[in-house]
Amino acid sequence: MWRGCIKVAVIHTKFYDGVFEIELNRPDNLNALNYELIIHLSEAVNEAKRNPAIRSVILYGKGKGFCAGGDLKDIGVETTDPIALRDFMQKGHEAILGLYRMEKPVIAAVHGPAVGAGCNLAFACDLIIAEDNAVFSEIFAKVGALPDFGGLYFLPKKVGMHRAAEFIFTGKKMSAHTAFEYGFINEVVGNNEALLKGRELAKSLANGPTKALGMAKRIMHQAAHLSLEDVLELEAYGQSIIFQTKDFSEGRKAFAEKREARFLGC
Repeated sequence: MWRGCIKVAVIHTKFYDGVFEIELNRPDNLNALNYELIIHLSEAVNEAKRNPAIRSVILYGKGKGFCAGGDLKDIGVETTDPIALRDFMQKGHEAILGLYRMEKPVIAAVHGPAVGAGCNLAFACDLIIAEDNAVFSEIFAKVGALPDFGGLYFLPKKVGMHRAAEFIFTGKKMSAHTAFEYGFINEVVGNNEALLKGRELAKSLANGPTKALGMAKRIMHQAAHLSLEDVLELEAYGQSIIFQTKDFSEGRKAFAEKREARFLGC
C-alpha cells in the first residue's frame, strides 16, 4: 500500500485509508498563493490524480484562513513581469484543472478567508464544507483585476449570470451562510469543525465505489454542454463500463445478501 506524502515548506500532504490530504501551508500570509506554493500544489494534485491508492481528496489551509488569493508581491505583479505572471497562471491552471477533472471526489474544508484565486480554488472542488467564520469573495474588481483561476466559469455555472455578475462586479464578501443559501457550498458547520467533517466525508467516500463516482463526476461536467439525448448515451456507455467492475459485482452481491458492501475502488 502506498504511504507516501509531500512535505515541503508550503504544502503538506498525508495519506491514510484511501484519503489524500493537501494542506496549504503559508499561515503567516493566510496561505496566499506564491509561485512556490502553486508549483507544489500542482504536484500534489497530479499525485492525487495518478495514484490509484488515493480514492478521495481533501484540501484545506493552515492557520487562520483557507487562502487569501494570489500573493501579488511574489508573482510578478509589482514589476509587471509578464513572463513570471504567465508562468504562475499556467501552474495555477494545472492545479485548478486537476482538481476539477480528477475522477475522484475532492472536498474543500474552508475556514476564514477564501478570496480571489483562493475562492476559486475552493470552487474547483466537488464538495465544500465551510465554517461559520468563512468568507468568500471574488475580490478582483477591488484591485482593478479580472477574475482568474476559473472564477468566470465557476460562478455563472453555480448560480447563473445575474448572481455571478453581482459578486464579480462588486467584489462583495459572502458569509458562509450566504454562500450556502445561494448554492455555492454544501454545508456550514461550527468553527473548528470543517476539517473534522471533511475528513469524515472523505473517508466515507473513499470507502465507496470510487470508479462509479469518478464516472458520474465526468459525465456531470460534460452534461452542462450536451443535450439530454447525449447525456443518456453517455450514461449508457458509462454504465456498461461500471457494470464490469469488481465494485459493481460486490455491490450487487451485498444488496442481495442484505449487508454493507465492501468497495475496493476497482
